[in-house]
Amino acid sequence: MQFQFEEDSSGILVHMSGDLNFAANGDFKTVIDRLATSRGRTVTFDMAKVNHIDSVGLGLLYIAKEEVNSGKIRIRSPQAGVMKLLKLTESDVDFDIIA
Repeated sequence: MQFQFEEDSSGILVHMSGDLNFAANGDFKTVIDRLATSRGRTVTFDMAKVNHIDSVGLGLLYIAKEEVNSGKIRIRSPQAGVMKLLKLTESDVDFDIIA
């Protein structure tokens, strides 16, 4: 899993590519560390290049949501398989989804 960050006054954009699963757990710590300084801001995960997400990957998104605290988490451009999991688990209620 690879991550690239863009930051401006409106929040942080995290471009993600690869599979968001158990193997990404260690790499995702970099994202969590970065979000620790952005409490209360909007974080957008660009998931256009995320091929697969599993329950661990979904859990990582929830950890990010907790880290942002009163901020907002958005998921942008999820692929069909990612969107299917978000809807199946009703996570589309907890995150703002931008198609």
